[in-house]
Amino acid sequence: MKTNRGVIAVVLAVVAVLALTGCSRSITGSAVADPGAARPVASEGAITVGSGGREMTVYVDFLCPACALLERENGAAISSAVAAGRLTVVYRPMAFLDRMSASGTYSSRALAAFAATAKASSPATTQRFVAALFDAQPREGGTDDLSNAGIADIAAKAGVAAATVAKIREGRTGVDAAAIDKANRTSLAAIGSTGTPTVVHDGQRVDLGDRAWLQKIVG
Repeated sequence: MKTNRGVIAVVLAVVAVLALTGCSRSITGSAVADPGAARPVASEGAITVGSGGREMTVYVDFLCPACALLERENGAAISSAVAAGRLTVVYRPMAFLDRMSASGTYSSRALAAFAATAKASSPATTQRFVAALFDAQPREGGTDDLSNAGIADIAAKAGVAAATVAKIREGRTGVDAAAIDKANRTSLAAIGSTGTPTVVHDGQRVDLGDRAWLQKIVG
């Protein structure tokens, strides 16, 4: 029994570490020109959702399990704060987990769908799509993931406009996912981080181990 308890303790410790450190990878790259934006504003890989209030930057990969956990625990509160004009979220989506997806392109395709949605949708619709993407997240290192049609179906259920849904379904969003990923790898490295999720506020990395971190930002 002592041996079993010891194994359980080790497993729990490893889970706790993973929850705090997130999807860590070596991040390299250099900045690229703005791939283009309409609404919200995008610049060098940053996609801004909402306006007013405090601002925070969130680095995510849509295949990252720790990012999904962050959304499950804080997504509703983030969406409410954005809707109330108390928070602006600058997303910096990444695709370094492409190689951990069955298709080899899932993170990039989800990134492109998110960027296309954010450019053409209200903040509320964009936040619903973010939550829905993470709810349907494929398993990292799994044997299958979502097709473009599957991502488009999620977008449609989140209320994304039909024209944007069609672009996602056809894989013709007009978004340069590689350029966005490259810019955000450079940005992430510049702040001394190597993984997702990473949250930055007032130029400082946020301690996501502090359960009151979001409340401290929003005020």
